Amino acid sequence: MTVEDKKQVTVSYIGDLAHTPPDDVLLVERDEDYVRACQKVSLGGSSGAGLKVWVRSKNHFAWLRNFIDQIDCPSSFKEMTARLVLAEQWNVRVPDWLTDAEVLEQNLLEIKVDSQKEQTSFTNRLLIELLGPVFQSDVLNTTDLVDVIKALTSDDAKAAFKQYPVLYRCLETKCERWAGGSKETWVKDICNRLNENADEIWQWLSLWACLHGYPEKLLEYVLAPEQVLFVRKVPAEAVYDLPLEPTAREQILTQVELLFEEIRKQVTSSDEFQKVVGWTSGRLFQEYHFVSGVLKGKLFSPTKEDVQKVQAKFRSCPGVSENKLNSLRYCVMPTRPTQLGPEEEWSSIEWIRWTTEEYAPYRNWQVQNCHYDEELEKTVARFSEWFIEEYASIHKDSNLSLIHCLRILSSSGLEGELSIILLVDCLPLTFVSLLDDALRNAGFSRHDLHYRFAALPTITEYNKPVLLSGEWQTDVGNYEAILKSRAKADWNNKQVVYLNNLKAMSEMAVPQEAAIVLLNFVDGDELLHSDVESKNSTYDEELYRYFVRMAESVNRLANNWTGPREHIGIYVITDHGACRILEEEKRSFDSTVVNKLFPDEKFRFAAVDEKQVDEIPANLWALGHRFKQPFVPDNKIFFLPKGHNTVRLSGRAKGYLHGGVTPEEVIVPTAMYKLIKASWKTPETRFLNLDSVKETGRAKFYIQRVVTLKVEIQNPNTVDIRILRASVTSPETDLKSCEVAVIPAGSVNILQMSCYFKKSASGEKSLELGIVYEISGEQHTLPLTLECEFKSAMAGGFNLRDL
Repeated sequence: MTVEDKKQVTVSYIGDLAHTPPDDVLLVERDEDYVRACQKVSLGGSSGAGLKVWVRSKNHFAWLRNFIDQIDCPSSFKEMTARLVLAEQWNVRVPDWLTDAEVLEQNLLEIKVDSQKEQTSFTNRLLIELLGPVFQSDVLNTTDLVDVIKALTSDDAKAAFKQYPVLYRCLETKCERWAGGSKETWVKDICNRLNENADEIWQWLSLWACLHGYPEKLLEYVLAPEQVLFVRKVPAEAVYDLPLEPTAREQILTQVELLFEEIRKQVTSSDEFQKVVGWTSGRLFQEYHFVSGVLKGKLFSPTKEDVQKVQAKFRSCPGVSENKLNSLRYCVMPTRPTQLGPEEEWSSIEWIRWTTEEYAPYRNWQVQNCHYDEELEKTVARFSEWFIEEYASIHKDSNLSLIHCLRILSSSGLEGELSIILLVDCLPLTFVSLLDDALRNAGFSRHDLHYRFAALPTITEYNKPVLLSGEWQTDVGNYEAILKSRAKADWNNKQVVYLNNLKAMSEMAVPQEAAIVLLNFVDGDELLHSDVESKNSTYDEELYRYFVRMAESVNRLANNWTGPREHIGIYVITDHGACRILEEEKRSFDSTVVNKLFPDEKFRFAAVDEKQVDEIPANLWALGHRFKQPFVPDNKIFFLPKGHNTVRLSGRAKGYLHGGVTPEEVIVPTAMYKLIKASWKTPETRFLNLDSVKETGRAKFYIQRVVTLKVEIQNPNTVDIRILRASVTSPETDLKSCEVAVIPAGSVNILQMSCYFKKSASGEKSLELGIVYEISGEQHTLPLTLECEFKSAMAGGFNLRDL
């Protein structure tokens, strides 16, 4: 537009052509519009200069010409065609091949377009408006292909092509430009076919997206040779997230299932398994079902790396949840737990460490794989014997007994705290990480984690009342009354709110001052006693759903509290653990005896009056222990099974049981979370048994020899530190082995590494290590630097003793 054009008034007669004029155009349809136009023109200056007027009536067009001539205003008058109106309305240059008739017949003037957008071609404007912004680009590349296919094959696109046939010509023009502007053969090939049959291209590329990793024959079964050649030119990453065309999906599933059935029993090693995982697309649940079935098929011993390959491949697969992927860890046999020697005795701390670090992961693997371990069961039975013998002394210890776990609420400094107690009925060790993940994802940080011993028998009736009251008692009573009594006696008479389910928590009014809120969450216990696996689910998945809901409710309560964030404490406790019983651990008895002594199939213990003890068969007593409560007057005698011995009627009790004296029933977690991050102290370290250079005092290492490094690590924190891995970052070193360790709270342990320093280390002046450790679920890296000298064993002064 010239300077003169900008000064003059432009009046265009459009008749009935345009229904939506551009924003900078004044539309005259009625007499009052005519009057307004005259006013704007007569004002002159900035408001009148460059004014654009569209007029529908011949009379208004003539009146305006006459008026503008009278006031001698620079102007131009013209009658608009459909093409010209479209050009102004869309701010484009209309191509020569588009006729006025096509504009009118296809109602292009009725398409609302933002004419203020950057000027572009008519082809781009129509494609972008009807099919999406992916057509804005002047080049077609790997990141755009999926969006182009999705845009062209959608129901909306099909409707647009039917309503606006001119869209076909626009797509053809666009494909020609894309093909002409690219050097890639695959782009040219796709552009040459795309405007003809986008659905066919979608089908071919869907087959390629899923089958490109498999043996070549699978693709050759479903595509003609020239089609195979066509798709193989397309980079696999260009169709990575392409939605699968329905027919192609069925073809893919057929080919994959036939192949899997053919090779199912041939995968007998980790190398072969990882090769199969490498074939898969990671997009089909059927692929996951097959590879997970192979992992669990016991044709080879899966490794941690095998599981990680599957988890990485199927992380985004529809239908495969995070918990499903995590459950694959059960396919890998953990290190077999240490066996307790015949003359050996362990302390309570040693039993806790053995249970949480060695036994619990292995027992979980046993259950998942139906693997009975007769030798290990002897150590489990020894635990049962030990715990019953030490029962009284353990429960007098405030650091070990579950009865004392809520004493922390009496601590000074908590007077102004909103304390939320999550009493999770039945929380076995194996599921603690699920609750931990749920709380962390809701914004809480773990500040403390300890393990305690539950009371016997390990059921709610004998644990929950004493846990809440802090006193040994036989009267179950009312939990809310017990809490209020405890608050009056031990918790400075704080307000107490008792909630018996999540619904009550979601509906409760948030306390306006310091209070103790206790949620008695029994849903998990009911779930663990049920048979979820018969419903094609897992305990992990179902429990995690419960825990996420719980964490969300707690988060809402915490965020709506008006007090300081640092004055919110979440306390996780439980009344007992639970176990699952293998077939080899079940003991059959006369049904009359079983029904009389074990009326509740959820429990593994029996309770009889002292006068009825002799009625229990001797061969039943041989499977367990006689136990009498030491702290409360009670005339009951309990049969508590040794280890996993369980008296059952066949076919009953598919889920978890409790009431016995196994480590997983007795040893339970207690944890504390806050909305603020915990401030952990950095562990301290020192190198042990170093050989030093007399003159400098530096440590001395020999290159091209295996050298043992010992690092003593001191943990000044109140929770354990777990060393995850360690590496030598300098100089160049082959790490032959690394014995990871757990550093107990307030104690020390030794990290041992076997290193082979390469020849290039000669002359280096320092050794640099990186130790990755975990504390309370958080990972940290501890860098260590040791001033030293690296020497050759062939140099002077070497002594054979240095080897």
